[in-house]
This record gives sequence, C-alpha cells and structure tokens, in this order.
Amino acid sequence: MTLLDQPARPTGADLLGGDAGWLGRLAGIVSRLRLQAVVHTGCGDGALAAELEALGLPMVLVDVRPEPVRAARARFGARHRVLQGRPARVLADLRRQLPRDSLWVFASSGLPTPTVRDEIFQVARGRGAIAIVLDRGVPDLAAVQDQLLRWSPDHHVEYLVTAGGAPLLLALPRPRVHVTFLIEKYTHEYGKSGPSINLDNLVATLDETGLASWNVVHYDECFHEGRRIPSAAISKPEGADVHVLACTLHYHSRANPSVEELRAARATGSRVAFFWLDKQISRSTPGYYEVADLNVVLDGNDFELPNAWPIYTPKNPRFFHDPGLPRDIDVSLVGEVRYLSQRRAIVDRLRQETRVDVRLFGTSAADTGRALSIPDYARLFQTSKISLAMTKDAVRQLKGRVFEILHCGAMLLCDRNHHVSHYLEPMVEYVTYGDYEDLVAKARYYLDHEDERAAIARAGHARVKSHYDHRTFWNGILARLGGSAAAFHLGEAR
Repeated sequence: MTLLDQPARPTGADLLGGDAGWLGRLAGIVSRLRLQAVVHTGCGDGALAAELEALGLPMVLVDVRPEPVRAARARFGARHRVLQGRPARVLADLRRQLPRDSLWVFASSGLPTPTVRDEIFQVARGRGAIAIVLDRGVPDLAAVQDQLLRWSPDHHVEYLVTAGGAPLLLALPRPRVHVTFLIEKYTHEYGKSGPSINLDNLVATLDETGLASWNVVHYDECFHEGRRIPSAAISKPEGADVHVLACTLHYHSRANPSVEELRAARATGSRVAFFWLDKQISRSTPGYYEVADLNVVLDGNDFELPNAWPIYTPKNPRFFHDPGLPRDIDVSLVGEVRYLSQRRAIVDRLRQETRVDVRLFGTSAADTGRALSIPDYARLFQTSKISLAMTKDAVRQLKGRVFEILHCGAMLLCDRNHHVSHYLEPMVEYVTYGDYEDLVAKARYYLDHEDERAAIARAGHARVKSHYDHRTFWNGILARLGGSAAAFHLGEAR
C-alpha cells in the first residue's frame, strides 16, 4: 500500500461543469496528461484543497504548521492523506511513494516564498504538472518563475488567477513524443548501395538529442520481401502524446510507400513529416506533398511546397566535430564526382594543378565499394586546413557537406551560392570563390595567411555549433508538429 491508497471522493472533473476558469484548466490538464494524484503543499486553511478535490484524484496534503494540518485532517477525514513537516523534506522522503505523473500544487499560504521555490526541485524533471499559487501582493513572482525555469526550461508556463485572486504559475511538461522513421535501408535495384546515410543524418541525430523515443521501418525492405508495411508499425503508438512519421522517398523507386498508407497513418493521429533530399533536381510528387503536415527541404531555401520548411541537414556530433587533430591536408575535395558535371570539370584541372596542393577523395554514400566509414569520412575534414564544397549541378543546393566541413573545424571554401550565404556570412565564416582561377588564388592566399584562415574556420565552426546543430534542427521539427511544450499545450488550450 502506498500513501495514495486512500478512498477518494468520487466527484471527478465533470463536477466542474461549464467554464470553471483556472480550475477547469487544471481539469483539462489532468485528463490530457493522465495525471494520477494531487500533491498539495502549504494547504493553509484548506480552502484551496477543497477546490482541488473536485478534480477527483487522491490527494496528499502537506504543511509544516500544526494548525493547518489539524484543520485539513478535520475537513477531509480519511479521504486524503494529510502530513505535517517541512514540505521539501516530506516530498524528498516520499519520492518513491508518490506517482511521478502528479499535479504538484505548491501554495505559499503565508509561508516564505523560498520555501515554495525549494519544493520545485523535488519533482521528477519533465513529469507531471506544477501549479504554484502565491499570496496576493507577493513581490517575487518573477523569482519563483526564474527558479522554475532553471529546474526545467522545457516546460510551458502559463499565468492564471485563482477564484480568490491569487496569482498562479502553471508549468506543463513536454509531451511524450515518438518518431517513426519510414525510410530506405537500401534498394535491391541499386545492388551496390549500403545502409542509407539517413540512418546517421536523421535517426542518429534525433537519438543524440533525447527529445523523443523512436523506431525505424524500412519500406524498401518490406517491398523486396513481398510484404506490406505493417500499419501498426507506422500508426500512433499507445502512450505517445505526439507521434511523428518521418518519411523519405528514394527518388522514384517502386519500393516507396504509397500515399494511401500515409493517409491511413494520419488517421490514427500521426503527423507526417517528409524529408526531401535533392528535391530541387527530382520530379514533382504532389500526392506526397499534400499528405505531409510538414515538408522539410534539406537542399535549398527557396523551393515552394505546401507546409514547407527549408532547412540544413543535421549532422551527428559523434562524428562531425573538431577533435583538435593535426591538420596535415592543405586542401581537400571530398565526395562523389563521377556524375556531377561541375565537379568533373574542376577535378580534371585540380589533378594537374601545381600552385596549390589539393587532395581528392572520391567517395560515395551509394556505393559500398567506394564508401568510407563515417568516422573515416569525417576525419578527412578534421585533418584539413581548407575543404572545398561545390554546390551546383543542375541547380544550386544547400549541400550537407557545407555543414560537415564546418562542424569538423576546417575552413570552408565554397562556390557562390545564395543558399549558403543565407546561413553563413561570406568572408567571415567561410570563403567564396567565383571561377577556377579564383578558387586557386584564394586557397593559396589562406594557406599563406594561417592566422586569417584559422580565424575564419573558428568563426564558421562556432556558427554551426550554436545555430545549426542537430538539437536546433530537431527542436524546430518537433515544435512545428506539436512536439514542444508550448506547441502541445497551447494547441489544446486555445
């Protein structure tokens, strides 16, 4: 038996009826978050506890003063548990006995405000909802909110006023978010293809954030094994407040999931996010655009789709970071060159170039015979002073390599591209070049002026770490799909 195994009066939130103001708001939160109990400290004369009883949950009432404790025991009898002691100490002692998914109501009721602030830290981070009720006229409401935000900056905080006119801060946690990645693993139609780079760019980067639980479904594996995508695997799972179905298409493969399968998943409450790679050079697929709640465009910032969010490609910080290795490669050019006309033309000249030492590393994420492991691939940038990015083929794109180079601490030397300059300041955080001769001249200049090269490399590295990392990426994605505290709770409250 726990402290909450007490008979609760069977009133329920339905007794509130109509527009019950702040108490109605609490009733909605109790239902939406499936809260199991009310833990109320500073119970004072018991008036607030009497109102909270209408929520229909078992309660634990705590106060350090003997008079309020006697009054509460007389008022509630055996319906709820009433304890005497310093609230923070009592909560610490009962931590294993109280449900983590509780409504925690901390009231000053004449107690010093620091007492209320100390109680916040006894709540499991990210669990339940916290209501802080202060006496009218208390001057340090801002100090309480500041302490609350230090305890959990991810909570959404609302200001309410109780029926008695007391100010109330209501702190609501992030929703429980689950992401299902419906992505390619490999395609049998391309026999040399190894595991998809999206496993590292998307799946691993979300895992690094800890913002959501996740699972992976490989649609091409289902197709080539002659089975349908299991509907249960891409539907909203039990226990998730928000479910995001993160999808990619492998160009125009026959293995791609159907629009109908995605619509069926949406019907279960899932939200669909499509991640478009090379979208600017692929054919139009309007059926997929329209089924998506969010179209995430990873290779440009001016491609118009319904519900579009143009953004950079996230990179796994386990591999793409600057470990401080010796930079013994003057200039590197890393990546596929066989099918891209711009790169082929420049590479042919670079192979004959004598004014600057450019080392060429032809590698391919789609060819296991030519692919490097991700750590080996990242190490090329980590040991380069300057690394080249060539971003134009049929159109100019915001290549993921731009961010790989900068995360690894090399100086980025990139062809002029308005997508890149939308994110970075030219000649401050990276260097642009025009034609081939300009490329060679600037590479030579910055190799001869190490202090300037290193300063630009540091500035670019600092920019991507602070503004364009994996956590910023996924926070933005999930917020747009209802997965942040504010998006989730404001969405249901307004």
